Amino acid sequence: MIKFFSKSRQKLLTENKFTKYLLYAIGEIVLVVIGILIALQINNWNENQKSKTEERYILNEVLKNLEEDAVLVDEIILQRQKTKMATISLRGFVNSETLYDDSMEFHLVNLLTFERYYPINNAYEILKSKGLQLSNDALTTKISRYYDYEQQKMRSSILDIEVSILKIYNDPNGLMRFLSLIDKDERIVVKNPNDPIFKDELSFFLMAFQDNNGGTLEKLLVFKKINKSLREQIGNELKD
Repeated sequence: MIKFFSKSRQKLLTENKFTKYLLYAIGEIVLVVIGILIALQINNWNENQKSKTEERYILNEVLKNLEEDAVLVDEIILQRQKTKMATISLRGFVNSETLYDDSMEFHLVNLLTFERYYPINNAYEILKSKGLQLSNDALTTKISRYYDYEQQKMRSSILDIEVSILKIYNDPNGLMRFLSLIDKDERIVVKNPNDPIFKDELSFFLMAFQDNNGGTLEKLLVFKKINKSLREQIGNELKD
């Protein structure tokens, strides 16, 4: 093709047809430019397709992580709800003349059970390594807020519950001195459940802990809705 153009130009110059030569040369340049633009367009299209494929993969992985996170949150909500009921029942016990029964120790187990929150965030880490930018800016912002703010806030609140309960277990001069058996998350036996001093100390702990547990439960329920909303938005994005 290049030899053909070259011979054509040479023929026009030999015949002293400069104007035709100039037009021919311009046409040749235009063809070359068009070829370059087409090549660039194809390359850009390929890059866009590659980016879309990579984005869909990351979004699918983020969605899987969010689904796993939702399962963890549901488990923690269930325990916080059990603890809420245990707190109500135990406050009824310490504030009345009710004598000990087996349910009191059952409620103590639920009261002093805590959970740890270890979400899987590897997909978000991949997204951050890619520059934390999706084609949908609003979705990028929402994902970033979920992991960098909402999830961290939730983790801190759940940790507060653990710290409060561990203070009980780690203080031999507190409620622990009234317990004869501790099988964490399984069984707790009280030496003398009707001991008024035990009731007073348990009542003091319950008053402070009830608000802590209730506040964490409310945050968990809100966090669950945020998780669901984000999963729905990513699901809609993947349908497009």
